[in-house]
Amino acid sequence: MTLPTTQTRTTHLLTRRSWLSIRTRGNALTIAALVILAVLVVTAVFAPWIAPYDPNQVSLADALQQPSPAHLFGTDDAGRDVLSRVIWGARISLLGPLGVVLGSTVVGVLVGVVSAWRGGWTDGVLSRIVEILFAFPGVLLAILIVAVLGAGLTSTVLALAIAYIPYMARTTRSVALAERDTAYVHALEVQGMSSWRIGLRHLLPNIAPFVLAQATLCFGYAMIDLAGLSFLGFGVQPPDADWGAMVSAGQSALIQGVAAPALAPGAVIVLAVVSFSLLGEGIAERVQRTAR
Repeated sequence: MTLPTTQTRTTHLLTRRSWLSIRTRGNALTIAALVILAVLVVTAVFAPWIAPYDPNQVSLADALQQPSPAHLFGTDDAGRDVLSRVIWGARISLLGPLGVVLGSTVVGVLVGVVSAWRGGWTDGVLSRIVEILFAFPGVLLAILIVAVLGAGLTSTVLALAIAYIPYMARTTRSVALAERDTAYVHALEVQGMSSWRIGLRHLLPNIAPFVLAQATLCFGYAMIDLAGLSFLGFGVQPPDADWGAMVSAGQSALIQGVAAPALAPGAVIVLAVVSFSLLGEGIAERVQRTAR
């Protein structure tokens, strides 16, 4: 038996150290993203106690002030404190995507599990419906629904929840199909357990990590879409504070050389979306390692 040379041992050591550093860095990014999102959630919950001013208090004499100790993020064109509006805007900006993700996840998981479990013509019909929904861009569907129901958070959340159903349904169906053919499912069927009991007690808990990873990623995408709709004027209406609407309203301040009213909410949107993406990727990577 040949002993490993010094060069071989060094190569193995470097490879192991590189792998450890990559894994640690990935975990660090996931933890950092989780901390940032926790801070945003706490900020949204305790906004009345954290915000230094009333977010809707108009003071034209203080309009378009630069950042200062009195107004850390400056003021907008109506003299409202930008920091207070960003803090209060966290409520709507997080609640909207949550509604989109919850609605699309409940319906999408149901469609995906039924499609995978029943198969045959049921799978064919549900798959065609999902493909039809894929053909409609979410933003366009939201604009159509807003035209019927009127502008507002409810209309845009409903529209995007419908648009996101195919993503959740396709992911759930692919995972449920693999789980459907496992030995334990066949054993439970032989024992006479009903399909509903197998699905609720065994199938859903086993595919839940995959659904959670997809839902976390969709949360960030939904936040971008809702912010874009608010920017276009289809989402949250004034004077309610919303990050997307604040970016839109801050355009006039940019022309006058005051960047904070548009830059502050835009930066928070980017921070939140990147954090959700990192967290979703971290969950997906952990689920894949566990599945192996």
